[in-house]
Amino acid sequence: MRHKTDYRPDIDGLRAIAVLAVVLFHLDIEAFSGGFVGVDVFFVISGFLISSIIAAKAEAGRFSFRGFYLGRVRRIIPPLVATVAVTFIASAFILTPDDFQRFARSAVAALASASNIVFYLEAGYWDTASELKPLLHTWSLGVEEQFYLVWPAVIVGTLALAGRARLPAILAGIAVLGFLATLTYGWRDLSGAFYLFPFRIFQFAAGAALGCLVRLEAWPRRHPPGWARDGVFLAGLVSVLASVLLFDGETAFPGWAVLLPTLGAVALLLSGSFTNRQAGLGRAMLENPVSVWLGKVSYALYLVHWPVVALYRYRTGLDLTPVEQLALAAAMLAAAAGLHYGLERRFYRRAGQAAATFRLTPGAFALRTVAVSLVFALVAGHAWFAGGWAWRIPGLSLTAEQIEAGQSARFSRQDEVCPIEAFYSGNPLCNRPDARRVLFLGNSHEPDAYNFLLGGFGGQPGLEFVRFGTTNPCGRIEIAPGGRLVSDRPACADRLEVLNRDDFLASLDDLVYAVRGPFWSNKRGFVDLLAWLKARNPDLRIIVMGGYFSTDIPCARIVNETGDPRNCAAPEHVAGFEGNPQDEPLYGEVMALADVYIDRVALLCEERRAETCLTRTPEGIPVFYDEHHMSLEFAEMAGRMYAGQNPDLFDPPQPAIPGTATVPGGGQ
Repeated sequence: MRHKTDYRPDIDGLRAIAVLAVVLFHLDIEAFSGGFVGVDVFFVISGFLISSIIAAKAEAGRFSFRGFYLGRVRRIIPPLVATVAVTFIASAFILTPDDFQRFARSAVAALASASNIVFYLEAGYWDTASELKPLLHTWSLGVEEQFYLVWPAVIVGTLALAGRARLPAILAGIAVLGFLATLTYGWRDLSGAFYLFPFRIFQFAAGAALGCLVRLEAWPRRHPPGWARDGVFLAGLVSVLASVLLFDGETAFPGWAVLLPTLGAVALLLSGSFTNRQAGLGRAMLENPVSVWLGKVSYALYLVHWPVVALYRYRTGLDLTPVEQLALAAAMLAAAAGLHYGLERRFYRRAGQAAATFRLTPGAFALRTVAVSLVFALVAGHAWFAGGWAWRIPGLSLTAEQIEAGQSARFSRQDEVCPIEAFYSGNPLCNRPDARRVLFLGNSHEPDAYNFLLGGFGGQPGLEFVRFGTTNPCGRIEIAPGGRLVSDRPACADRLEVLNRDDFLASLDDLVYAVRGPFWSNKRGFVDLLAWLKARNPDLRIIVMGGYFSTDIPCARIVNETGDPRNCAAPEHVAGFEGNPQDEPLYGEVMALADVYIDRVALLCEERRAETCLTRTPEGIPVFYDEHHMSLEFAEMAGRMYAGQNPDLFDPPQPAIPGTATVPGGGQ
């Protein structure tokens, strides 16, 4: 049997699959919508390699915690610091102060191995803001670095207490328990289960269990049948590729779905651990020169690829053309090659590579590396606490603090609205007798709707507003065969439990449907949901919040670059506009269910032309701070305007007149 520490080119080939999946996902190649699972493959590989190396050295009496950590510093930190530094310089020229301030915070976190914690606290992986964070991808490095911090003690301690024979079984047990913990915690907080190390430890442990098993004398020395070896390889490859091709942003991840790429990676590592692996399919697919080279530069490619995409999209807009995707891919490969050959290989030698150029002692090098990291962290920290260096843009209209406060203010009135999950909890905002009950249901635009209606009708006695809390954390809400609403997202369970109750539905008087593009073809799920609600409560009055316009880049950025919020509605910046809603695919179906249509375009735009739309309050507050979510003050102003024209919106309902809600130019 080959020694575990011998070079295995198939692992470089597996790294190539993982990094290509991530890169193609981040390039918005539609077929690779699940490419984020490449990170899961990396976690399994890390557990496999690191654990077996630690165990081998510990058994031989050659393991040193100091040596291990110094080696990790040499391996990880120089390319990371270089990437953060170059991205910091580029961002200083590209990002506006508010975004640069957030970037600086993420730079400090990346250098402190805490990116995953910071990004968990900020936002979800798939939201629009995340698509423009140049260091978002370093969350996985934070997880890995936290793994390196604790794992040597786990392996050495287990060997000392339980012995080498029991080590793989104990690691497998950690993997099982860790996965159960991920499922349990993910039921309440899927983002936490995605970002935080304790809920990823099962993937490292799964790889570790196999890696340590391979080292045991009991590991089969005889060649398995070729069909068995190739079958394991194909099962693993199909599992990983199926995850890459079939998963997307609506997949509950990590949940049960995370087993597919995790076990797939384990199977691929297993197939390469057989003594006759050289004759199998794995050699042709994973050990060819292209795959091996990509695997060797995979760390550098992973580091550089996302800043290239994020900064380019920040400057030009979110959508990438095929030509742009190809150009960005070429730029990534060039940058990765430069980082790998120019820096990474100067300080670290992996198996199968030429010796590194490394003259300092490990301790001296680590000390200098930490010192350089600290200098960059101090510079980034200054930019963070100094408002993103607003002096870079003379005549700034909106400071970073104003923009952050404005974005947070969108949610400042949610405490005035009953949360649906607390409806039966005794909350004084909820389930009030004889109240006119209005449920707000939508995506991230749901807060805009209740801000709008609170602004116009918040003082009206007898109203009880109930917020679903946005459907964003719910993924796909589907109607189960039994006629109940279900979601595979744990965070949605409590809300759907209330929404499924007959007594709750019967108590509703109105439902406000609030999404961006209420008549777009991608809102088919909402149409089905509205129909289901109407069927369960035929007296339910459905109020459709009409769309408005959206910008190609954040409106706050346009204001800072031009000095005038009116430029947010300039033709060169308008990315979408609901000027002719009747031309949208689902207009007829939605309006057949609707009783009231709040046409914000008719309310706020002259002659239904985007360039005439209102873009600020009398106090100068912009319509949006991002691309399409209304600021609190603007939504309240618009709501007051609407209430002035339609003061009887929540008066006792009159018998509906068929067709009266379908006039796009009217307020109702």
